[in-house]
Amino acid sequence: MSKFLKDQWNKYRRRKTKFGIISDFLFFALLIGMIIPDSRRIISSTVIRYTMMQPKENNDLIFVTKDDLNWKLISEDGKQVSPSQSFGKPIFINFWATWCPPCIAEMPSIQSFYDKYRDRVDFYLISNENIALMKKHLKKRELTLPVYSLASPVSGKFKSRKIPTSFLISPEGKIVMIKQGAADWDGSKVFSIVDKMLSKENTKH
Repeated sequence: MSKFLKDQWNKYRRRKTKFGIISDFLFFALLIGMIIPDSRRIISSTVIRYTMMQPKENNDLIFVTKDDLNWKLISEDGKQVSPSQSFGKPIFINFWATWCPPCIAEMPSIQSFYDKYRDRVDFYLISNENIALMKKHLKKRELTLPVYSLASPVSGKFKSRKIPTSFLISPEGKIVMIKQGAADWDGSKVFSIVDKMLSKENTKH
């Protein structure tokens, strides 16, 4: 280290407390991290994850029909399917992308939601990307969510310019929750609403 750099370091160290020096180095590391695309996604998604809120129940009476859900998806095993096949059950639809930090941020909470209700709620995590890329993304993050590639335009009620966008739909076709942006899906508010849906279904049978 040259004499000039040593002098500058000593001057800096005299002006700063230990906490101040650590804070400066952390800020510098964060700044460097934000320049690198992969690091930027990780940092952004981590910050978003710790600020996410549970989604609110939709107060508007918006209903969809089976036809509204009749658009085409490609499943992980290459088969063509449609969300319309799930009409009459609780349905969770999430539009996302592997490059989207808010999508990455909410994925662990969706995984918890899926783990709790996978046998009673139909989950569709949908992207315009190919299946291989999505599966690689999930494997890297140790997620086991059911992903689908979009193979046709969605109907008007499901069109959104933002991702992630999520819909929770009742067996009767009511859109119970609409959320644009990242949300915490692993919480009592969501579970309470789903439990009510399921209890209604049970009383019908």
